[in-house]
Amino acid sequence: MKWLVAAAATLALATPALAEDWDFMLTNNAGKTITTIELAPAGSGTWQPNKVDAEMRKDATIKNGAKTTIHFDKGSGCKYDLKGTFEDGTSAVWSGFDVCANSYITLTLANGKPSFKAQ
Repeated sequence: MKWLVAAAATLALATPALAEDWDFMLTNNAGKTITTIELAPAGSGTWQPNKVDAEMRKDATIKNGAKTTIHFDKGSGCKYDLKGTFEDGTSAVWSGFDVCANSYITLTLANGKPSFKAQ
């Protein structure tokens, strides 16, 4: 029995680390329809697309005032930047929200300046 536990522990240590799927609820209060969402570890600029649910593939836009679940592969840290591209072709970046401590993010634009509220 002890050898079985030791073998399992050895196998667990030898298994490569895999990206972990994470998600949070996003509310769009930016005043414009968002057509795409991308995430990157804070300050990295290495954007990865939102993993859109199959039922939303037909229309993945997030209208002003609407909520949606954002899915992504969590890296090693907790702080992320979010890039939203709008229907009019412009984009904005909301920087430094903590995905480990917050499950709800509300995006706003005040005079063109991105800000967010996290809970």
